[in-house]
Amino acid sequence: MLSNIAKILIVDDRYDDIIKKAVTRLIEQGMPVQYWDGKGDFPEMIRNVRVVILDLDLTGLGFRTAGPEFYYPAIEALHKIPGPLIVIIMAIDFNEDDPSNLDSHYKEVYGSPLCGVIVKDGLSKSDELEDPSRLEKLIISSIQENKILNLILLWEEVADKAKDKAFGDLIASEIKSTVLALIKSLCKDFGEESSAREFANVMMRLVSRRVVEGKQFQKLHELIKELNATLVDKSSGYPTGEDLLLYNRLMFYEPASEECIWTGDIYRTTGVSKYDKYAIVLTPQCDLVHGKTERLLVCFAFPLDERYFEDPEYPPNKVDIAVAKRLEAGDSLTDVKPLLRKRYLLGTERLPDNFYIVWNFRDDKETLGICFDFNNVQSTALSILQKWKRVCRLDSPFIEQVLEKYGKLVSRIGTLDINWSPEQLRASFDRLNRPPRNAESS
Repeated sequence: MLSNIAKILIVDDRYDDIIKKAVTRLIEQGMPVQYWDGKGDFPEMIRNVRVVILDLDLTGLGFRTAGPEFYYPAIEALHKIPGPLIVIIMAIDFNEDDPSNLDSHYKEVYGSPLCGVIVKDGLSKSDELEDPSRLEKLIISSIQENKILNLILLWEEVADKAKDKAFGDLIASEIKSTVLALIKSLCKDFGEESSAREFANVMMRLVSRRVVEGKQFQKLHELIKELNATLVDKSSGYPTGEDLLLYNRLMFYEPASEECIWTGDIYRTTGVSKYDKYAIVLTPQCDLVHGKTERLLVCFAFPLDERYFEDPEYPPNKVDIAVAKRLEAGDSLTDVKPLLRKRYLLGTERLPDNFYIVWNFRDDKETLGICFDFNNVQSTALSILQKWKRVCRLDSPFIEQVLEKYGKLVSRIGTLDINWSPEQLRASFDRLNRPPRNAESS
């Protein structure tokens, strides 16, 4: 049997003798099982469900109606359960078309696929009553066949074991005064509004130190090696929308609406110039915590979109020296589009030092890149930011990289152009002796 059996949720409108026997069998095999009748809001006490045993007749009619409406109550219940999920249908009159029908009707109703997989092999309740081991075997085989879900389950098991070890060490001694001192320190350094998040981060660091211990981590290691040897399906069109959404969530998150303004917050601006559509807060955290300022340092960013390349007002056409020089020399906006693509979309040519691109940014369901201009930084009143729309917060370590790049630019020390090789010095001397372009034309 798998050691990383996930939490199982049975969704059925009746907790009858068949369900009781199924639950008893699974519990006897060491599987964690919960029950929900599928009605109303999803219960808050049910968490981390990964396997759903789903009845299709959640209205209790006792018979199958014609058309897709038969599946709607089950679809609605599934949509309320946080994923990712493996769904196994166990219904009175299960037939082989039910999994594909449920999957297609789910997509029709919600416009997107289920976060998980609906197993093509289900079973009827009479099958389960006749052989109670069938459901157990179906759960185990479904998890084994789904490598990605198996990866998630192994990670959850690794994290649970690490929590046991980390907190066992922590609570083993009298630490009340120590924890109180830690809380006071966090409130002082980060403010009460953000102290809970920072406390959670501290606890997660304690857990992360213990994740590499135990046989569960070794299983995770072996599965990752196996998945790494698997070829990526080129027909999937990488990167897909799902890929970009994952990368967005790794880089950004949406802070709670009541959280105060923080370093790395990105706003959609209003009342500024045409392409200054976004702004990121660069003010250090310590100044924000202690309320030292009514004005915040923000850096503006423009969206990266080829549709804007032929607009003379688009920032790269105005402030990117390499692009501006070509335009001054007589090239048209169409002529410089390949250069803009290389620098701003393909990344095959180096950007100016004052530009920094952040990809996988998501605003209004559109995923795009935005480019910050460190020469376009302003001190902005707090009252103005509060009128802007906070889109998200750039997470660590990406915000630290932005701050590092900005810090290097603003603290750069100017030196004479003499720390060069003899060849570089000769080339520089030749450039200095060239007459200006207007002098050549005259």
